[in-house]
Amino acid sequence: MSIKSLVFRIVSQTSRWYSSEVFYRKIQRALALHWRGEARRDGLVLTAARTRLQVEWIAREVHPWDRDLPLPIAQRRFSEQCLDDTRAAIERLFNQFPILDSIEICVKRNRSDPPLLSGTVSRRDLDLVNFSSTTMTLHAFGLKFRLEDREL
Repeated sequence: MSIKSLVFRIVSQTSRWYSSEVFYRKIQRALALHWRGEARRDGLVLTAARTRLQVEWIAREVHPWDRDLPLPIAQRRFSEQCLDDTRAAIERLFNQFPILDSIEICVKRNRSDPPLLSGTVSRRDLDLVNFSSTTMTLHAFGLKFRLEDREL
């Protein structure tokens, strides 16, 4: 590991910690009722705070050069791409928002279609689960989806 990447990693971790710390301090400040001009110095005691993001997106269609493939093969490519995209999006969202505790996900093929994948992923699961198989990882995260002959 190079010095540059090590420094970047340390700064990134510190930045995430700082962002989380600022967020929770703002919650505590909002619960400190004496800021409203009250004479009493006691306030509400924070015992728990959780952040949850709800995200829904439309899955990408297969790449244009795969659209001429026979339908079963194109469907499998779509399914693999959708699962890979979902795993990447989950990891990126947790990295971008260090204060998130969980993400509720819904992936559709079209707006009016039922979900291809859905469920809630907690940060704790992200830290504990890391299979080489994307399908196994997403199942372990708690997402619900059905594959039949490798097709969603």
